[in-house]
Amino acid sequence: MAKWIRYEQGGKTGFGTLEGDTIAVHTGDLFASPKPSGERLKLSEVQILTPCDPSKMICLWNNFHQLAAKNEFKEPKEPLWFLKAPNAYWPANRPIERPATYAGKIIYEGELGVVIGKKCFNISEAEAGEYIFGYTCVNDVTAVDLLRKDKSFEQWARAKSFDTFGVFGPVIATGIDPMKLSVKTILNGKERQNYPVADMFFPPHKLVAAISKDLTLMPGDIIACGTSLGAGTMGDAHNVVDIVIDGVGSLSNVFDQVLPSPYLLGAPPKQKKICVVGAGAIGGLLAAKFALAGEDVTVIDQGAHLAAIQKNGLKLEWHDGKVQTAKMKAVNKATEAGKQDIVVLAVKAHFLDQVVRDIDSMLGPDTVVLTVQNGLPWWYFQRLGGRYDNHRLESLDPSGILTKKIDPNRIIGCVVYPAAAAIAPGVVHHVEGDRFPIGELDGKETPRVKELHDVFIKAGLKSMVLPDIRSEIWLKAWGNLSFNPISALTHATLVDICQFAETRELAATMMKEAQDIAQKLGVTFRVTIDKRIAGAEAVGAHKTSMLQDVEAGRSLETEALIGSILEMAKLTNTPAPSIEAVYALVKLLNKVMLLEGGGVKVEKMKAA
Repeated sequence: MAKWIRYEQGGKTGFGTLEGDTIAVHTGDLFASPKPSGERLKLSEVQILTPCDPSKMICLWNNFHQLAAKNEFKEPKEPLWFLKAPNAYWPANRPIERPATYAGKIIYEGELGVVIGKKCFNISEAEAGEYIFGYTCVNDVTAVDLLRKDKSFEQWARAKSFDTFGVFGPVIATGIDPMKLSVKTILNGKERQNYPVADMFFPPHKLVAAISKDLTLMPGDIIACGTSLGAGTMGDAHNVVDIVIDGVGSLSNVFDQVLPSPYLLGAPPKQKKICVVGAGAIGGLLAAKFALAGEDVTVIDQGAHLAAIQKNGLKLEWHDGKVQTAKMKAVNKATEAGKQDIVVLAVKAHFLDQVVRDIDSMLGPDTVVLTVQNGLPWWYFQRLGGRYDNHRLESLDPSGILTKKIDPNRIIGCVVYPAAAAIAPGVVHHVEGDRFPIGELDGKETPRVKELHDVFIKAGLKSMVLPDIRSEIWLKAWGNLSFNPISALTHATLVDICQFAETRELAATMMKEAQDIAQKLGVTFRVTIDKRIAGAEAVGAHKTSMLQDVEAGRSLETEALIGSILEMAKLTNTPAPSIEAVYALVKLLNKVMLLEGGGVKVEKMKAA
C-alpha cells in the first residue's frame, strides 16, 4: 500500500509517496517503475497538485442501486458516461470558483476515482486489475441548472467542465480493495453523503473493462465512478467541502461565492398596483404577501370575508405559527379597483365568466393578467401553435366570454403549489408550500415575466420562469383531477387517499389515463405517477379545495379539474373510463348540493 502525491516547489513539480506529513520524493515516471531519490519534504513546504495529469476524466451517471431506486431510474445495461474537460482539473486545498457567466446552483458530488496505470483497450474484467494503478477522491462539481436547460440536448459536459469543477486528489492510494470502501461527503461540518462503493451497478474492474471497449485508456486517466444519495447544493456564501474515503484520503476544498441575486432583473422591482380578484385561500395568501412586501394591493371579494378585510385587514397565519395582518383596499367590484399593473384572477374557474365582465376597467396598456386556477386553464390552446392552436375549451369557456374579454397577449400562466384554507372571514391559514412557477404562453422569457418573478421573490415566495408552463400545469392538474374528486366523494384527506389501497389505485389509474391524453398533446411529465402520489401523501391530513367546497356547500370545480380533461380526451380520441366515472359522480354531487342548498360534512357523533 502506498499513497502517491504530486507537488510543486520553487516552480518545479515532483511526486512521491506521502508518509504522515512527509513526502518521500521519487524520480522517473509515476506509472513506470518510479524510484525513491532519498530526498524527503515536509507537506507544509510544498503546494499540492492533482496527483496525476489525466488525458481525460470519464464520469459515470446512474451507477448506484440506492440512488436509482429513489429516483426510479432503470438499471443501466452498460455504463453511462460523459467527459470532463482538462481545464476543469483541480487539486485539493485550492478554492473552487464560481463561473462569472453562471448564476445558478452549484452542487457537490463525492465519488471514488479509479486511476489507470497502463495503456489499455478492449480488456476483460479479469484483466482490469492489472491496468488499475490505484484510487483517489473526486468531487464532481456541477452547474446543475445547465444540465437540462435545453430540452432537446442534455448538457453534461458543459455543466461539469467549468474551470475548477473537476476536483480530485490529494493522493492516489494503491494496493487496496475498492469494494470495502465507503464515500463520505461533509459540507460545512455536516455529513451529507455516506454510501458504500459495493452498491455500484458497475464496480471498478467491470467499469474499466466496459469503458476500455469504447476508447483507449491511458496512464493517469481517471474514471469517476458516479455518486449516490446525498449530493446537493453548495448554497452558502462560504462552503467547506470534504470528500472522505477511509483508506484513500480526504479531499478538501473551499467554495466561496457572492450569492447571486434572487431577482432575475438584479434588484427588487418598484411598487406595483396589484388587484387580486378573489381573496380566498390562495388569492388571500397572495394578496397578504404582496401587501406585506409593500405593493399597492386591492382585493375584490364579497360578503363577510370582504367586510372583515375592510374592517381589520387580511390576517395570514403561516404554517410555522407566524401571524401577520396585511392592510389593503377591499372592494366588491372591478369598477372600484382602478387601473392595475397586475390583475390576479384567483376565483375558482367556474366563476371566471362572472368576474371578467368588468375587467376592462382594471386594464391599462401593459396590465398583466395572472391566472392561478386549479386544473387546466381556458387559455390552454391560445398562443400554443400547432394543430390545436386557438382551439376553445368549451368546458371552461362555454360562452366564449373569457376568450373575448381577455387578450391572450396579456396572460401569464401560473402553477400554485401551496396549500391553504380560508378558515374564517378575513383569515387565511397557510398549510405548506410557497412555490409559484410562472411562464409566458408562448414560452418566451420576456422582461415582464422576469419582473413578475421578482414580485413573487420580493414577497418572500418562490418562483421560477418556465419555458413550458403547460407541462407544469399538467403536473399539478394530474393530482387535482384524482385527489380532489376522490376526496369530495369520500371526505378523506390526501394522506388517507394515498394510504388506502383502493383509492390509491383509483388515483393512479385516473392519472395514467390523463398522462395518455397529455402525451398526445406533446406534454412530458418530469416525475412518475408513484412519485406524484408520494408527494401528495407527504402533504399529510390536508383537505383538498374540492372537499372544502363540499363541506361549505359551494359549487365545485368540476369542469376545470375533470371536465376539461375529458374534453381533451375526446379531442385526442383517448379512452378515459375511470375519469368519466368519477366525473359523473362528482357532477351529480354538485347538482344535489346546489338543489338542496347545502353541503356535506362528516362529524363525530355526540355521546348520548
